[in-house]
Amino acid sequence: MIQLRFKICLLFLLLTTVSNAQLPGNAARYTQPGVDVQHYAFLLTLSDSTNQIKGETTIRFTRADDRQTVWFDLIGGKSDSLQTGMKVSAVHLSDGKAAPFSQRNDRVFINLPPAQTGQSTELVIRYTGTPARGLIISQNKFGERTFFGDNWPNNARNYLPVVDHPSDKATCAFTVNAPAVYRVIANGKFLGESALPNGRKLTRWQENTPIPTKVMVIGAARFAVEEVGSVSNVPVQSWLYPKDSQKGFVDYRPAKEILQYFIEKIGPYSYEKLANVESTTIFGGMENASCIFYNEKVIVGHKDSDVEALLAHEIAHQWFGNSATETDWSQLWLSEGFATYFSALYLEHAYGKDTLNAVLNQNKGQILRYTALKPKGTIVDSTTTNLMDLLNPNSYQKGGWVLHMLRHELGDDIFWKGIRAYYEKFRNANAHSSDFQAVMESVSGKKLGTFFQQWLYQPGYPELVWNSNYDATKKVLVIDVRQAQRSGAIFTIPLSFSIRDGSGREISRIVRLTMTESTQTFTVPLVVKPASVVIDPDNTVLMRAVSTDRVQMGK
Repeated sequence: MIQLRFKICLLFLLLTTVSNAQLPGNAARYTQPGVDVQHYAFLLTLSDSTNQIKGETTIRFTRADDRQTVWFDLIGGKSDSLQTGMKVSAVHLSDGKAAPFSQRNDRVFINLPPAQTGQSTELVIRYTGTPARGLIISQNKFGERTFFGDNWPNNARNYLPVVDHPSDKATCAFTVNAPAVYRVIANGKFLGESALPNGRKLTRWQENTPIPTKVMVIGAARFAVEEVGSVSNVPVQSWLYPKDSQKGFVDYRPAKEILQYFIEKIGPYSYEKLANVESTTIFGGMENASCIFYNEKVIVGHKDSDVEALLAHEIAHQWFGNSATETDWSQLWLSEGFATYFSALYLEHAYGKDTLNAVLNQNKGQILRYTALKPKGTIVDSTTTNLMDLLNPNSYQKGGWVLHMLRHELGDDIFWKGIRAYYEKFRNANAHSSDFQAVMESVSGKKLGTFFQQWLYQPGYPELVWNSNYDATKKVLVIDVRQAQRSGAIFTIPLSFSIRDGSGREISRIVRLTMTESTQTFTVPLVVKPASVVIDPDNTVLMRAVSTDRVQMGK
């Protein structure tokens, strides 16, 4: 998902207008232990005469014990003038028998007959109502009516009865009854559509790979569709509003090359298609599994590196966030940090190292500014009470920088081997930061506890004050470095320096000086006095470094 990001801010400053007062808080963060949903079958009826929807959801799940009461998240009716919320009319078991239920605290509680541990239970929940959010029913920029799911972080519960937590993944199917003027997109494979009386149509999609509820969605609008091609038998499609289709088909076309790159570098794609869809979403992009939604304001109509970066970010999520899914929202960097860095890696692949460094420097600027405002913030954050507050530079840009530093800590070959091993192990499953660390340690043979502890759980970043002096008698370069971060925390930092002559040409490179103390002096043999010394010439450490050397070229 994209909210506000580095250079792409130019495109997306207008794309997110969300009131924090309206967003779900800490009370909704916990899943239901012992209940594991295997499959949802959603039947939704949409209308042009009202924003009210009708729903019928079949849920198949297991119980890990002999409990006879289970619950599913579903936002109930409100007392405000808009009368939003869902009202359940009936719950039935698979044999047609009615099941006692109650609605309270935005959940549906259902009493069930006993079942053996691990035995599948199937029930049907029927309901109606007007969603306050989650399913955005509005008009697009051309004044045409549209319907789009916008589930992140836990807004699916506004129109779907689900266990609305990233740790409970399931397969799903959508059957949508809507006016025939609309084309309907949803997760997974297209199963077909059929005409209904009164100018209506039934459209069916099915996702056979388990996904979290945050990326289970439908979209209904007037669409023009382009079949871009296929990669490894995965069809790539572009879905645009007809009036935007000529420009939008150009914007979305790089998706095929991006998909190819990630399949080759990370591993197999998990879903039946890749559809890039113009939408009325609150985000610049939302990574819904196999049908990514992009905000309608993004369309530019020509090859543009910012749009390409957005595509790469959302497509990277299909591996990280959708397939290898964070266990809880506190682990969001495993989704957003990965998508941020893998978007940058694609740009490096497509345009070269200078482009990667430009993105890293823009990201670094956002991290530094955010840290000044939130000096105690950490990447892994289990204290935030408003989940939307997690969409910040710690989760995105700093998380991406952690991967960049890890890449240089391990080397390219080991880094990519570890990434592939992590994806293979947690494909279509859930992972914690400790799981990622364990995989990278296993693959590299290195202990990475200090690395992950200081970058994921410790606030801030190193702020270095340093200088260098050349001792002509001893033929050594003396480098003094002091950690000056306000937090007082001490980082373990791999330092490198570029030694340059008067023309700025590098004549020597000092690498892998490890700083572990608040103040350290490094003495390096050097035959000739340098004209200048540059710290971190390859841009491999997230830090702010200030030189006090009179002849210094530094950062």
